[in-house]
Amino acid sequence: MKVFCFPFRYQNKIIQINNEVLESLDCDVFPLKSVYKLNNILDTKKIIVLNWIEDQPYLKSYGLVKSWIYFFYYIFTIIFCKITSEKIIWIKHNFNPHIKSSTAYRHLITCTLMRFLNIKETTLESYVGDAYIPHPLYLNDTELRGLAAKIEDSDKVKVAFFGHVKRYKGLHDALELWPKNISLQIYGELESASYKKELVSIIKRRNINVRIHDGFLTDVELERLLLSTSHVFLPHEANTMISSGSFYHAISYGCNILATKSEFSENKSRKHDFVNIYDLDKLQLSNLENTMLQRRYIISESLRCYSRSKLRNCWNAILKD
Repeated sequence: MKVFCFPFRYQNKIIQINNEVLESLDCDVFPLKSVYKLNNILDTKKIIVLNWIEDQPYLKSYGLVKSWIYFFYYIFTIIFCKITSEKIIWIKHNFNPHIKSSTAYRHLITCTLMRFLNIKETTLESYVGDAYIPHPLYLNDTELRGLAAKIEDSDKVKVAFFGHVKRYKGLHDALELWPKNISLQIYGELESASYKKELVSIIKRRNINVRIHDGFLTDVELERLLLSTSHVFLPHEANTMISSGSFYHAISYGCNILATKSEFSENKSRKHDFVNIYDLDKLQLSNLENTMLQRRYIISESLRCYSRSKLRNCWNAILKD
């Protein structure tokens, strides 16, 4: 079976992991642009997998003219694939694009087109709908078992945020309420100099124990950070993202999760006792100390719920549906 994926490569390992799972199911995986080759056009049994397709016009690197060109290219490609393919699997990662809603009409047009063509949403979380492919962990099952067997715990609370530091993640609001007696380390590239200035201003004005490490983390640096961090902070604003790569990355290394209220965090807190939601203005260090669970337990629970074998079974079911 031929499967054509967009994107074919991505800085987030989720695409690579899913491609590897598809290959384990005897699929030949190709980049989406290859559908325009004559032999692939004639293959009406091919499967199309689209990630973030509705968000593409809003990439900063495109610019105004290029964003419109790509918008019409993706619209044409969706229609073309609907006509020439057996199935399109549309994986929706976010409820809304991470931009101001007043400029999201191309997102709305793309989503409306998908539904008009009867292309059903597949999401990364079961709480959104029945059709879902679980977000993978960032270590495979063998690596997780090996890590759980040798990992060491510490009683000391260390809280960190990592990933691209963008406004939709709500750090500016979180810092306005962050407790003064709890240290927070922020790691990641900031979306703009002005946003960094805003965050630094809040930190200085409130005199809170927060430090920003502005810059990209390598895989090795991120692994080292997570192995030395007891809690990963997820302050995402409500009604933006369906799933969180940071969540799955953190629990792959046995980190507890400290989150603000969102549909995603509420779902995960009901499912896992290592996920805790707090009103930041009421958060005490003792809350984190008293609810902190061992890394070995968190990794084993993560493996039980989000193993590669479960991911493989979900892909197999969706491909055969």
